[in-house]
Amino acid sequence: MYVGEGEALLRNTFRKARLAAPSIIFFDEADVVAAKRGGSSNRSSTVGERLLSTLLTKMDVLEQAKGILVLAATNHPHAIDAALMRPGRFDLVLYVPPPDLEARYDILRVHTRRMKVDNNINLRQISQETEFFTGAELQGLCKEAGIVALREDITASVVCNRHFEAVMRSLKTALRRQEIDSYASFMKNPSRELRIRPKQGRARRARAYCLLQLRL
Repeated sequence: MYVGEGEALLRNTFRKARLAAPSIIFFDEADVVAAKRGGSSNRSSTVGERLLSTLLTKMDVLEQAKGILVLAATNHPHAIDAALMRPGRFDLVLYVPPPDLEARYDILRVHTRRMKVDNNINLRQISQETEFFTGAELQGLCKEAGIVALREDITASVVCNRHFEAVMRSLKTALRRQEIDSYASFMKNPSRELRIRPKQGRARRARAYCLLQLRL
């Protein structure tokens, strides 16, 4: 990327959003363009600060915009610069936790729907043993169980509990309790203002709405 190209892309994104309004701007891995300032003095830090400065400017201009929704997602909320965590910029933080027991069960049902599974397979038990697994990891678990069944017998017609158990013995979720706790800590006070929705008066004046999604 050439010098200034990232900032130009940001400006162009907001310009297109205004022209296409009502529109949505979505930043995935938002910590890349909104990283905290002052982390280091190297070139990448300088580029990051220029991107952040451009983003802050464009977010402020949204106060006069109409019909533009800005969404962002990050796995690293603590890496987001505090200047973005203010009313009028990201007004609301939404935490998307890993799936709970019932959600894990539903996800397993979805990903085994087209698999030939043994009638005695216990998805409830599997969902209980996969705490902190993300949706993607549960999907991977189902795929790997099918592969294990074929490795065991290339003519295998069904996937059984033992195939899932074999995968679970080797497959560990990347998410740990410490990370869950860090998200909970962040949500208690990402900034004092973010603990509540914007005041009604401000919400009526602002025509752009911003949301930061914390996801796993």
